[in-house]
Amino acid sequence: MILRRSWNAFWRKVDVPVATVFITAALAGVGLAVLVSSALDRDPPIAFEQATVLTPEVPQGGVLDIQYIVVQSRLCAATVERFVTDSEGTVHVPSTYTVGRRALIDAYPPEGRESYQRSVTVPLAAAVGKARYDACFSYVCNLWQKLTAPLVEPRRWNSLSRRRLHRWSR
Repeated sequence: MILRRSWNAFWRKVDVPVATVFITAALAGVGLAVLVSSALDRDPPIAFEQATVLTPEVPQGGVLDIQYIVVQSRLCAATVERFVTDSEGTVHVPSTYTVGRRALIDAYPPEGRESYQRSVTVPLAAAVGKARYDACFSYVCNLWQKLTAPLVEPRRWNSLSRRRLHRWSR
């Protein structure tokens, strides 16, 4: 009862313009908090645990198979640019497709550890010899990243290139 009286007394003393300013300030504070948290959100949503080359030597026009184990912490829109640099330093953009994508923990949404195989078709124009496979991942996880700049994570598969990632053979 006392609380109700004090609440009514409060609203009798507050007029409409003051209440409007109060509500606007509260909404601006919430908006600023969302903006700051979005700007500070710079962690990539996927962490690569392991990448294993399944086909260490690939002919020109053949398929390079790579088995990935990744940990996905959240769902974000992603674009990936993939590059194959041959022994002469020429950069090629290969075609890719995913085979056997499965979550290692059954859950929805598909967050957590998962395993999949990426198949990369080696261009016919690639030079024979050692080559390197690179990928550049761009993630958009919130409105701030969509309007300004997405999270960009270049990946150079050094551990794969030391294992002779793919040696083109004729």
